[in-house]
Amino acid sequence: MRKIIVALFISTTVTAFGQAKKGKEPKMANTMAPGYYVAQKGDTVKGDIALDTENEVAMYKGFSIKIGNGKPTAITTKKAKAYGFSGRHFTVIPFDDGEVYIEYLAKGRLNFCEYRFMGKINGEPGIESVYFIQDTRAEAKDADLKEFKQFKTMFYKKEVKNYFKDQPQIWSDFDKFVFDKNKFAESVKEFNKFYEVTE
Repeated sequence: MRKIIVALFISTTVTAFGQAKKGKEPKMANTMAPGYYVAQKGDTVKGDIALDTENEVAMYKGFSIKIGNGKPTAITTKKAKAYGFSGRHFTVIPFDDGEVYIEYLAKGRLNFCEYRFMGKINGEPGIESVYFIQDTRAEAKDADLKEFKQFKTMFYKKEVKNYFKDQPQIWSDFDKFVFDKNKFAESVKEFNKFYEVTE
């Protein structure tokens, strides 16, 4: 009888401590992915990037990296001008009186990037996106195209026209009213194929 009572006491204790506190969701541990960052002086540092599984927009403000057997170190836009992991690449730009990381959705002569943040969609909390485009080979007369420029998704076709002027057939295929980021990224990749350097 005493063994049964002890066993019940132990299982109750384990169950009680194993449950999350009332009203709080259990926290998931960060997952790690092999990655890198480029320091402000240009050095590339490799390690494991900690991915916040609970906050999918955190990576646009900063990240943590574990180098070797050390502990994860928080890295901000002040320390790293670019970073990446699992085939995803980010670069720093000035935005909203500060600096943020934007993610490359297509890279080449034209760069197409996205910045995601917590905002409101139809009055409800949600993740919003802002998009940027850049022509890395713009000529002197179009020098402003070499800087990342934010464009609106409404009537975007007119805003991005100058970026596609060397391949107007790609631009003419854009939907005039509906912006689809995946289709736009594929169009940028198609444009970039014309300017790939072959060895």
